[in-house]
Amino acid sequence: MIRNCFLCGADTENIFSSDWVLPGLGTTKIGFSICPDCGSVSQSPSVSFDEMMTFYSSIAVYTNPGRKERPSESKIRDVDEQIRFIKRGIGELPKSAMQIGSSDGYTLSQFRDAGVTRVLGVEPGTASVSLANRLYNIDCIHGSAESFETEESFELIILTHVLEHLYHPQNTLKKCRKIQDSEGEKFIYVEVPLMANHTSLCPGFFSFEHINYYTKENLIQSLRLAGYSPISVVEHFNSNLSPIIGVLASTKEQHHYVDFHADVEVNRQRLINYRQKEVNYWQGCLDKVLDKLQQYKRIFLWGAGIHTCQLVANTNLLQHCQIDGLTDTSSLKWGIKQGEWICQDPVNINWQEGDTVLISSYASEKEIFNALSWLRDKGVETLKLHSIDNKEHANAK
Repeated sequence: MIRNCFLCGADTENIFSSDWVLPGLGTTKIGFSICPDCGSVSQSPSVSFDEMMTFYSSIAVYTNPGRKERPSESKIRDVDEQIRFIKRGIGELPKSAMQIGSSDGYTLSQFRDAGVTRVLGVEPGTASVSLANRLYNIDCIHGSAESFETEESFELIILTHVLEHLYHPQNTLKKCRKIQDSEGEKFIYVEVPLMANHTSLCPGFFSFEHINYYTKENLIQSLRLAGYSPISVVEHFNSNLSPIIGVLASTKEQHHYVDFHADVEVNRQRLINYRQKEVNYWQGCLDKVLDKLQQYKRIFLWGAGIHTCQLVANTNLLQHCQIDGLTDTSSLKWGIKQGEWICQDPVNINWQEGDTVLISSYASEKEIFNALSWLRDKGVETLKLHSIDNKEHANAK
């Protein structure tokens, strides 16, 4: 489907598109476009809202089996910082908080431990709702940001890495403002990936699940248009896989930031430069392991998901190698078709000496590699695609 600009509603101009072999959804044309009026970048063409909801509810997994459902060190650090940042910006933590896109409930559990007495999550993922209750005793509304309803008013609303996923993020921000339209000052904290210079962006930054892209300028503008006034901003470039920006805003009108200025040409050039960088990156990673990969009897891809999709879309892998299967430890993905492969439970595969597994994941490569020692004990090679230091490949067995 073709999308209009998520910020101002104008028609968008496509910069690049390619065919993506999406898990459970088939081969789809995915592209990235710019708004000629306000300069905002969005995914267009993209899949429909219903198709994306199918992906989230039945395929998307945000806990890594190598951590046994525990949060990562970076997640612990980031949530600790969010609590401190909000407390400093307001002066104290509010007594009530709702998080839209509450995932496994860890974030809300930490806000509760820090002194927030009433917490509530909103989460579309069935598995995540169950995890939040089982791991942290967090109550969640099982629904999307677009569909959920509540009669409660919350002093603080949290949206960390949510707006970039929404088809109509402005509607959700206005919905939040309506929830907080009661007497007294209320606050919202929003955190999203930051679309910075292409040199600062990681592989896979323009991804399937992220359909809106924010700069500091258009994020502040989006909050203003919804009826909020930004009071504090934090940006990080090196501490996470991709740059991030967090904004704390108030329902009380204030004038801390200059008027919005659209950088259309700057953002267009960022898209063009990034596209070339992305293709060069993925092909370069494959080129480093291709000779070794071709020596094995059978090749399996580890990870039914977006990184496998990007590997296929951005390289000539299928022209040089026969891929014999796709596997993943997430039971949600077993039986899902991606391209020509059906994802299998790795325990049910008849592994043989001479087999190899190529790990497509960028974000979780190290954790997955460490969790696959049982395969290496069987004589199966496990190859990192993204690792700069490939010595662990040679010492894997």
